[in-house]
Amino acid sequence: MTFGEKVKKARKELGLTQTQLGDKIGVSRRTITSYEADAFPPRTKELYNKLAEALKVNVNYLLTQEDEFILNAGEQYGYRGRKGAEALVGELTGLFSGGELAEEDMDELMLAIQKAYVIAKENNRKYAPKKYNSKKE
Repeated sequence: MTFGEKVKKARKELGLTQTQLGDKIGVSRRTITSYEADAFPPRTKELYNKLAEALKVNVNYLLTQEDEFILNAGEQYGYRGRKGAEALVGELTGLFSGGELAEEDMDELMLAIQKAYVIAKENNRKYAPKKYNSKKE
């Protein structure tokens, strides 16, 4: 079941309209419509948490490992980190689409690559040359 299908199912089970759900979490009806259509997911963990609370579900029900990885990369490394994580997940998803690996092996490989991404970002941050102030004092 996709993220959008989960949101729609939980919303309907509570008897909420898209507008009512949007009001509960502070977004527009259009945003809820986009979530349910899988056009885009929430951009922050805070929104995932608000959505889970409003829908009376555990946030882990809504979040996939890939979603959480992308959110964490965005929080730790900003826009470029988020985009890099999205690209990595997209590439890995395409790589795995052939179905050659068992599901458990794919999950383990995905986690290992995500960890390697975070290590590379941390090393890059740690060892990157420091920018200096070019103004003369």
